[in-house]
Amino acid sequence: MLDIPLPLLTPRRLDALLQPRAGERVLEIGPGTGLQSLHVAPQLGAGGRLDVLDIQPSMLDHVRRRAEARSITNIVATQGDARNLPFPDNTFDAVYLITALGEVPEPERVLRETARVLTPAGRLVVGEFFDPHWIPFQRLHALADSSGLHLTARTGPTVAYLARFQSCAGHALTVNTREQIAAAL
Repeated sequence: MLDIPLPLLTPRRLDALLQPRAGERVLEIGPGTGLQSLHVAPQLGAGGRLDVLDIQPSMLDHVRRRAEARSITNIVATQGDARNLPFPDNTFDAVYLITALGEVPEPERVLRETARVLTPAGRLVVGEFFDPHWIPFQRLHALADSSGLHLTARTGPTVAYLARFQSCAGHALTVNTREQIAAAL
């Protein structure tokens, strides 16, 4: 079930908001079986790196095996708790969580930690799909605001959305970037 793509949370929509670039360092929290990991990591190129963090070692092992089978070598797995990220401040160009934020107790702590590890111009993408652990967009928006994160883009209906945030202090979304996002959707 974890390998079934979710409607509206497509790779194209994720790319439009996450905008992964060669050479970047990106963090995925709660990669599950690696569905998004295996899509994003190749876009970062040989000079880039995708860190995947999960509290469950079995999920990290699964992602590693799938990456090896596809000769993807720029994924680094770390076991840890998203409420206390084991990374220094300003480490990541981007962070994303797809249907994972609602799985973690204290999502507000996760968002604060995410804001801490993002570079000043870094971006956070959260994807949620209606399930028992789903976080409605209004709640996510309020939690992000209280964590110092500013909404810069959103796509999808309330029951299956992707939303992008940046640090309120480092927020500088250009009209050109908005046009690129709109064209990709």
